[in-house]
Amino acid sequence: MKINVSPEKRTFIDVDSLTQWDTNIYQRFPMADKVPIRGLEPGPSGTWDSGFTTIWGTVLKEKDLFKMWYWGQPETPSYDVNPDLPFVCYAESEDGINWHKPDLKITGQNRYPGNNLLTLPGCCMGVVHGLPGTNSKYLMALIRYGVGLVPDVTDIPKNKIDDPSGTYIYASDDGLHWNMVTKLFSHGDWACLYADKETNRYLLYNKVGAMHGIISRRSAIVVQSEDGIHWEGYDGVRKWHECFVPDDYDDIIARQQGGLISEYYGVGVYRCGESLISVEDIFIVWPHLRQCFAQNPNGLCYFRLGFSHDGIIWRHPHGRPIWLTTGNPSEWDAGFMVPSSTFVEHNDELFLYYGGSRYDHGWSINPDFSLKKDIPLSDHRDTARVMMAKIKKDRFASLASTYKGYFDVDAEKRYGSVLYINCICRSSDASIRIAIAEKQGPYHGAIRKSDSLNGFSFDDCVPITTDSVSAPVRFKNKKISDIPVDLPLSLRVELNKSEIFGYEWKNE
Repeated sequence: MKINVSPEKRTFIDVDSLTQWDTNIYQRFPMADKVPIRGLEPGPSGTWDSGFTTIWGTVLKEKDLFKMWYWGQPETPSYDVNPDLPFVCYAESEDGINWHKPDLKITGQNRYPGNNLLTLPGCCMGVVHGLPGTNSKYLMALIRYGVGLVPDVTDIPKNKIDDPSGTYIYASDDGLHWNMVTKLFSHGDWACLYADKETNRYLLYNKVGAMHGIISRRSAIVVQSEDGIHWEGYDGVRKWHECFVPDDYDDIIARQQGGLISEYYGVGVYRCGESLISVEDIFIVWPHLRQCFAQNPNGLCYFRLGFSHDGIIWRHPHGRPIWLTTGNPSEWDAGFMVPSSTFVEHNDELFLYYGGSRYDHGWSINPDFSLKKDIPLSDHRDTARVMMAKIKKDRFASLASTYKGYFDVDAEKRYGSVLYINCICRSSDASIRIAIAEKQGPYHGAIRKSDSLNGFSFDDCVPITTDSVSAPVRFKNKKISDIPVDLPLSLRVELNKSEIFGYEWKNE
């Protein structure tokens, strides 16, 4: 199974390709911007989504239409029910901001007329387009929580099975009518399904329980598949690939934020050139910790980014910086956040939809996850919303200089006829120049033979002075296509009061 791709495109959240640099270069980590969206607010009392709306699912953009699979939940009817009673809902948008809940007329017409419900009996944990070799247009990961089926909505013959709880794969040709493909296992209540087109494989990240110290932690494993039916990487409990597990440094970060420990509460995944990028939901757990192999209930959270070369082993930039924080008290994401399964590309931006909760995790539950009876059931209504954050495309991290700095990148070879960089030059005296040099050899980390190839020095480069996610690199008297394809190359970057987020080779 192919797990790696060639570096036609690189982002500088991953700096493994650097070979030389000076003391004026440093790494920057911009945070995401929150953007208000409309149309997915909980409905009026008595409707299918009057309790709250949130997303652990997915938004896909097809041509000019955004499609969303998300979680809607009615009001909590009593103190004796499971607090998680998800419905899978579907919505559409033309701009990603203003959303519409279509009257699908698929199910629940007697109980909830005018609804946008699907018959799926659990929580959507990711929708992807089917890869070559898959006999359906879409696949979905769904987790069933082991709660009963809802009459007139999910209580249909194909949902009635003997052992309902667990993680399932479903398939569909229209995104609305789904059939179960296989059950994977029963571990945890969150997952993330991602289709990696570059390696033609599905990756599924799934919550499991793990121990770090004598403390139970939410963590995650990964399994992979080429067809969505047969999966590799899981042979039973602890016979798996652990990929997201909190450690001592995560606990130090938790202490800095007033908590005790850290846990993983969700991930989203996105391919950016040779690297996979993770959006990691880090749960900052407060007292009191449970003294058994069970879930700790109380705390806040934040999102951070990670990266991987193969989707199995994950790393973090230095310091594990925060990428998105919870909001201020009374805002819709003041208490907690959960990420959707991936970014959505829209023009020169990336959208990440997420679920925002008004109150902190555990606000209404006892340590055993039963509901607190001193909190009125009416206070459970309208407590979460689907929200959105965005960044400019592929601007996960940059290499920057406040004055003038230089660094070299092992580019391996010329992977295209033209070269583009993702960069920001904010002032009239800011600029970026690129030089191209031959490496001393074809091996990883080889330094350059000389300052540059003939015609490809810093002085030969036309200075770049713009803010662009795709600024062309040009030379005064030579074309990049003049360089032999198999010549081992170093890219040299001169930053003058500017920053660069990555680069990409293209054939034009």
